[in-house]
Amino acid sequence: MTNTLSPLAFDTARWEQFLGETARRHHVPGIVAGVLRIDGETGVEQRFVASTGLANNRTGVETTRDTLCQIGSVTKIITATMIMQLREEGKLELETLVSELLPDTPLSTQDDGTKITIRHLLSHTSGINGDVFTDTGRGDDCIEKYVALLKDAEPLFTPGNGWSYCNSGWVVLGRIIELIDGRTWDASVQARISQRLDLHQFLTLPEQIMSHRYQHGHTRDTGANDWVPAPTTALPRSVGPAGIINSSVDDLLDFGRSFLRGGLGVAGTNVLSPESVELMAQVQADLGDADALSPQWGLGWILDEWEGHRLFWHGGTTVGNKAWFQVLPDDGVVIVVFCNGGIANRAGADIVDAFAREFVGVTTGAGTGPSGPATEAVVKDEWLGTYGDFITSVEVYKTEEGQVKAKLTQGLDPSSVTSTVFDVLPTAKPNRFVSRPDALSTWSQLTFTTVDGQPCLYADIRCLRKRDAVEVAA
Repeated sequence: MTNTLSPLAFDTARWEQFLGETARRHHVPGIVAGVLRIDGETGVEQRFVASTGLANNRTGVETTRDTLCQIGSVTKIITATMIMQLREEGKLELETLVSELLPDTPLSTQDDGTKITIRHLLSHTSGINGDVFTDTGRGDDCIEKYVALLKDAEPLFTPGNGWSYCNSGWVVLGRIIELIDGRTWDASVQARISQRLDLHQFLTLPEQIMSHRYQHGHTRDTGANDWVPAPTTALPRSVGPAGIINSSVDDLLDFGRSFLRGGLGVAGTNVLSPESVELMAQVQADLGDADALSPQWGLGWILDEWEGHRLFWHGGTTVGNKAWFQVLPDDGVVIVVFCNGGIANRAGADIVDAFAREFVGVTTGAGTGPSGPATEAVVKDEWLGTYGDFITSVEVYKTEEGQVKAKLTQGLDPSSVTSTVFDVLPTAKPNRFVSRPDALSTWSQLTFTTVDGQPCLYADIRCLRKRDAVEVAA
């Protein structure tokens, strides 16, 4: 597919002005974003990277083109790429059981690894409790220690009989890479990805990152109007394979370019074979009621389309940071956006839509919103109750006046637990509702459904199993 570009399509000054306006409108301290395009007829590659604002609004350090940013869960595509490399090397298959690679390693209270496959892990269909963020230290054995703790987490569903976004499963994949490669996951990232693509700003450890300019995340308390530097700099190393890589926009564009060129690296090297590139983008799961981001998922990739233009992508969220990484293979386009706070979801959506209009000639579509006020939300009594996973609990109840409320409780341990009560608003879809803590937050989807024969609540893309019924609140 081709799209006629304007003469200013790659004008950095134009895009920096646009990013500045977007940052002010959505209270984002700093933004770095860029687009790479390969002309389908000539093969000529062009790109731009633009930036605006501050990397840290406490220090006043400006955001620049080469600022390192937390890519969050985009890291999963790097982990998936390494797993596919191991498949090409004949060291595992998609149907290989985890128990064959990690013997005597239970992944939940009810599983010994004999039913979970590599494909399940890559497609978020393993049923492993996904949001285990236990910090097991900075040592080279932190991932091994983390995986050993999964035996204490209740599963969400039996393998292959449901879908739920699963960070924990990607740490398991990282441990498999460590065992096969005989080195840390971090070292495999450098050897298998950075060296093959000549990436120099694709880093995982704080001691590597701190010698570069880098974006610090910004957060705010519910009801507050100002974003301040987040109290936590990054996620723990123990969940590295699920989300700790820091990258410049240029390096992530270069990684994306390899998927436009059939897995080609630099100097004649290959990151992946063309067959693996295509396989990763094939549908592995139709998400049904879990379609808050997209209707389908591949091997790592989120699969979607923009007005008929094929898209595979992934987002990333860390403490006060958001990332977007999007590849349109038929258009020869890669998009990268980083925001370090503010109403990042709205800012990112505006930026991605502007890039899509310019470089693909399409719009990206609107997100989910309420169809009426909270007083019009009708939730059947059978769905009232408490739903949860390892760190999250959502209690859905009705007040004496009949209004539906949701109480969200989260925390890794009793000392860090927080609770917030939200109004629940209706949408046009039965059993789907939206909620948010205040007007400066974006809407979250709440969808009541059944998974593997059990009543569940999808909080966006996370499956929370029903624990018990609750009484009507006073």
